[in-house]
Amino acid sequence: MTSTLLRSALSPFLLTPFLCASTTPARQGQSNVVAAAAVPQAPSASPTAPSRPERKRGNVFKDEIDQLIDAICKSANQGTGKGAGLGGSSVLQTARILAAMGHCHRHYHVSDGPLVRPSLDQLTRAREANGSYGDVETTAWVIAAFSAIDPDGRRDEIAQAKAWLHRQNAEVPTFDAAIGSVLSEVRIDAFPQHLAKEPAALAKALFADPSKLEMTAATDALVRLVACQAANKRLDKAQNPTTTAWSPAQEKAFQWLLAQQKDGVFFVKMGDKQFPDPAFTGFGIMALQSKPSASRSKAEQAVIDQGLAWLLQSQNEDGSWGQQVPNYTTCVVVGALTRQDNPAAKAALEKAQKCILRYQNAESSGYGKADRDYGSIGYGNSQRGDLSNLHFSLEALRATGLPANDEAFAKAIVFLQRTQNLKSVNDFKGKVPDPDQDGKLIDATSGDDGGAAYYPGNSAAGYVVLPDGKSAPRSYGSMTYALLKSYTLCGIPGDDPRVQAAVKWIQDNWTLAENPGADPALGEKVKFQGLFYYYMVLAQALSAAKVDTVTTIDKDGKPLQIPWQKALRAHLEGMQAADGTWVNGKNDRWWEGMQMLCTCYALAALEKCQ
Repeated sequence: MTSTLLRSALSPFLLTPFLCASTTPARQGQSNVVAAAAVPQAPSASPTAPSRPERKRGNVFKDEIDQLIDAICKSANQGTGKGAGLGGSSVLQTARILAAMGHCHRHYHVSDGPLVRPSLDQLTRAREANGSYGDVETTAWVIAAFSAIDPDGRRDEIAQAKAWLHRQNAEVPTFDAAIGSVLSEVRIDAFPQHLAKEPAALAKALFADPSKLEMTAATDALVRLVACQAANKRLDKAQNPTTTAWSPAQEKAFQWLLAQQKDGVFFVKMGDKQFPDPAFTGFGIMALQSKPSASRSKAEQAVIDQGLAWLLQSQNEDGSWGQQVPNYTTCVVVGALTRQDNPAAKAALEKAQKCILRYQNAESSGYGKADRDYGSIGYGNSQRGDLSNLHFSLEALRATGLPANDEAFAKAIVFLQRTQNLKSVNDFKGKVPDPDQDGKLIDATSGDDGGAAYYPGNSAAGYVVLPDGKSAPRSYGSMTYALLKSYTLCGIPGDDPRVQAAVKWIQDNWTLAENPGADPALGEKVKFQGLFYYYMVLAQALSAAKVDTVTTIDKDGKPLQIPWQKALRAHLEGMQAADGTWVNGKNDRWWEGMQMLCTCYALAALEKCQ
């Protein structure tokens, strides 16, 4: 039984990036693949949604901001005489206070004279010959202060300071980042008016007794209060900021998925025991994050935060996650971690990027450009590369900040071309093992329809026997979309002949009824293998390539424009079960008989259906 499942899972079209990665395989002495065969049932209930508060409009925290500025002014000038900078001797504090004052409801300006002029003069005196104001953080905030309080009068100083900062190759978050931080915390039950309670309380206390003011704490409080006020005004201008592209069907699936976790962690069953799993958790948290952050409750966000924290603690020393298929698992975890701005994840993501690059079959691992697998990435652990692993890997590399001009992408293109049935770019030919018959070789070559197979000479959709007796691996839907997605991630433009050929195959084979391309001789059931994976990668590829409509031919032979996002959303919502889940009832191959897997795939697809 174990060997049969293992062979099935590692067949040339394993679509589940997270089903074979238990954190405890050695201790359990069992195959991770076997362990994953059971749906995890972690004891947990969906957090109860609180009554929904209303968001206040306009300038929140007006009184508190006025009170705090008054207290800061009194404290700064106490015992020093009029004319002291608002931040006392600290240039950084003064710059932060001025930047906040310039953005608050009173829009303080250089024309306010004695209230701001001494502080502006303090900043001017701190200017160094190179145009900076000390370190990069202080310089960045001085730029923000000048831009808010005196943009015209300080134009030259701003330009010179920006030029210095650019030479340092440094980006320092200032007031705009503070606003962005507030917006990232907005939830369906937590608006800007709820996100500065402690600073508001401090402002009232310091207004009552300015002698107790500590300048760093007061400065932080003022920046937070004004950032909440500015963020709220941005929400005033937005249309439906908390309900973007989130349907009742998605909410139903979200709540079902939420009930499968415990403290943000998803589990694998081994016999009668359950174990936390990084791959299940990565994909589960990624699916939960498909719900717009402003539409989540604080309880829902807390689950996501717990899951992300657990993932960070579960990273292997080499930068990977998981055990038997570490590349797949690592890419999924990266997908979860990079969806939320979290400085704590930076080091982990840098390690993960280096790890994924080590998995690439290139010169560093003994491969030459003439080798079939050159440029590919597989499951990890020295396994052969394939297009399914590669598109996940390329996405993870881009998400961790690797630029499209990195040599890793150029090497990947070599492999991508060898998976594409396009004779003008595919140089692969030769004998390869038959995936279905032990001991038999296939004399493989490229087809020319523009679609893609799993890896050079190999297709789970069967083969086309050519007149010369050679066999071309059949192009099929999920891999052709993976190819389009990969070309886009590698920076290849939409008018490139390789991309155009893939798009042409998609147009000629457009359908949502099946995963197209399979050899009819393989039977009716094969058309539905990997169906929900197909939906996910279809949505990801067309979204990445910025394709809004797919042109196909109607029953009368006339061109038909398909708005794929609308079509896919309607199709998936029509397939959803009463409990909010999806499952492949026509072919459970590659674990698509599992509710959690298909539900994650469906949520990932629906997220792209804006």
